[in-house]
Amino acid sequence: MKDNEEYFNTNLKRWNELVKINAESKSYNLDGFKSGKSSLFPIERKEIGDVEGKTLLHLQCHFGMDTLSFARMGAKVTGVDFSDKAIAFARQLRDELEIPADFVKANIYDIPDILEDKFDIVFTSNGVICWLPDLFKWAEVIDYCLKPGGTFYIVENHPFGNLIDEKFEGAFQVGYDYFNEGNPYFFDEDGAYADPDAQLQNNASYDWFHPMENVINSLLKVGLEIEFFHEFPFSFFQIHPDMKRREDRYWEFQTFKHTVPMIFSLRAHKKSD
Repeated sequence: MKDNEEYFNTNLKRWNELVKINAESKSYNLDGFKSGKSSLFPIERKEIGDVEGKTLLHLQCHFGMDTLSFARMGAKVTGVDFSDKAIAFARQLRDELEIPADFVKANIYDIPDILEDKFDIVFTSNGVICWLPDLFKWAEVIDYCLKPGGTFYIVENHPFGNLIDEKFEGAFQVGYDYFNEGNPYFFDEDGAYADPDAQLQNNASYDWFHPMENVINSLLKVGLEIEFFHEFPFSFFQIHPDMKRREDRYWEFQTFKHTVPMIFSLRAHKKSD
């Protein structure tokens, strides 16, 4: 991944700055989490299955709210993220709330060189694969981390939803390519997904848009067996001004009345020995 170091370093600066912004945002509701509320969305709570007593690895965990939510459900959790500030905040939150959890600072592609443990569950969610240039290497890491018979679960922004031009004044317009041959998009803009009015010093970022076939085929290539694939017509966050937040924390279009996929979920397992 040396060819992508410049992209990773640019993204790291932005994500380090986003830790404080996200932690203070209404969207993350950190105070509610500290008082005992789960940060997990309804989809993953329903679909991932029973986690009590199981070892769970959370890839790209940010500052650990979802990781710690799983710990509250009885899982033995490890969270990994490439942001040093995110991991530091996650450890601080863990200690403050006295929730058992391990947090490891690492680029996801370096995990095989850092972690020896194998896990019952590998989990990832909500805007993660756009920061990864190679999903086939990603799948190899997932396979490496899973115990035989272990479960992989992802709930993520749908590639179709990534095509929406967020700056278009109408309700819906395609602004990006679905097939972009692995080249990252460069963005240089203010605001954060959790706080559109936030002023950042590090506005630059690089995102990779992956077609759905690469998500599925990468997992199949390493031998994982897919149990289900689901699609949903709403989003984790406000990706367009026409969207309004629902009581269950998801966002949906108001003016644009046709249903389009905005989230997908997938559960797979590694074959038992």
